[in-house]
Amino acid sequence: MIIHQYVAAGMDTTIASIGNVIALLASHPDQYELIRRDPSLIPAAYNEALRLEPPVNTWGRLVKEDVEIEGTVIPAGARAAILFGSGNRDERHYEDADTFRVERNPVDHLSFGYGIHGCAGQGLARLEALAVITALTRRVRRFSVGRSERVVSNMTRSLDKLPVVELDAA
Repeated sequence: MIIHQYVAAGMDTTIASIGNVIALLASHPDQYELIRRDPSLIPAAYNEALRLEPPVNTWGRLVKEDVEIEGTVIPAGARAAILFGSGNRDERHYEDADTFRVERNPVDHLSFGYGIHGCAGQGLARLEALAVITALTRRVRRFSVGRSERVVSNMTRSLDKLPVVELDAA
């Protein structure tokens, strides 16, 4: 049953995060060059991609007890939506939050949840994504992407189509 959960719950988000990071690296060749020259930045690049383009837009939660957030009380029994992209771009926490910078390494991004609400499959997702990014940086010096198409979804932020063109093999 646990394997089924990993596969079912983690496949779409893992695919989405890999597509999102490839699209970001293609549209920011200076950042791609940084990780090509310094592969130790690859985990930071993935964290930054997760922060900027989380594979899940929103997740619902049932509020168990009254909680006050900045003067507003959310009552027990209410439903709350966690807006990952909004929290990950909070200018109070991330300087220049709308900019993709692989050296930032935002290990505190919210894209895989947090604490007891953390994604159980995030370790596997990271392994898969880091393997793809590492292979890309070893084999391809420069690449671009054609016109991408987003999956129409109010839950995930993923790409349905991302044509990748290698410009220069390593």
